[in-house]
Amino acid sequence: MRPPGLPIDHKGNQAMLKLGLGRKKRDESVSERASHTHRNGNRQGDRVSVRLPIQIKGLNLFGDPFLCEGWTEMVSQQGGTIVVRQNLSSDQEITVRGLETGQEAEAYVVRKINRRKEENAYAISLLNSDRNPWGIEFPPRAHSAGAVGRIVLECMSCHRRELAYLDAVELEALESNGVLARFCKHCRDSAMWKKSFNSSSTGNGSEHVHEKRREVRKDVKIIVGVRSQEFGEDLVHTRNASRTGLCFESRRPYPKDCQIQVAVPYSSGGGNIFRPARIIWVQNLTYGPLNLYGVSFSRKHPY
Repeated sequence: MRPPGLPIDHKGNQAMLKLGLGRKKRDESVSERASHTHRNGNRQGDRVSVRLPIQIKGLNLFGDPFLCEGWTEMVSQQGGTIVVRQNLSSDQEITVRGLETGQEAEAYVVRKINRRKEENAYAISLLNSDRNPWGIEFPPRAHSAGAVGRIVLECMSCHRRELAYLDAVELEALESNGVLARFCKHCRDSAMWKKSFNSSSTGNGSEHVHEKRREVRKDVKIIVGVRSQEFGEDLVHTRNASRTGLCFESRRPYPKDCQIQVAVPYSSGGGNIFRPARIIWVQNLTYGPLNLYGVSFSRKHPY
């Protein structure tokens, strides 16, 4: 007796046979997936919020091949979040191709993110994190020590993209001049780099502030992006920043201990790295509608 709703074609039980083979193949790979997740559990890195066109292919529930296009919402060295019209199932194997790069990578579906009617959003994990179709090179997390800002930069000579960890001096230079001189491994020479996606920058200048913190924050006046469940996305100006936190001003009434996500710096065209953080103090300014907020970045990365 066939399961309800399972089609039987003119070749008899071919559809049921395909379904059985598909399930067997997925079941055989479950332990491999778990091992892959365990091996990479301590390698989680920064996620880049960016919309990139992609194409995915694989086999559907009945073992028939499919091919469809979509886009990314978030990418990392380990995987990302994609949006497609195709219905996918957890632990399903797919091949992801970046339409801008032409690069392909094998991946599997971690879970579905239910929030759309026509499109489907899925979290995916790459089977080989050394290969990705995003066209962005991700440095080791050890390089982030001492970093104040995180941004995707593009070499103006070879157009190679790279997630860059910037200190306060590099961050202000990028925001002030729109470009930054740094070494390019592909060009094998010093080159000028810019933000990889269309963006706006602002501000310069600094003041000396003495604070009793584990790390002294340097006065850095740039635009950063703040996300919260209550207020959505907010573009704000910083007053100072360090690798462990920052101070920003905003008209919105964030409460103390509010959980937020912060992108330092913010790029209007995408490619932002939002980090989890918490507001640890609030100061109401008497000379205007702005409030000052002290922010501490979360030590433990939740990804």
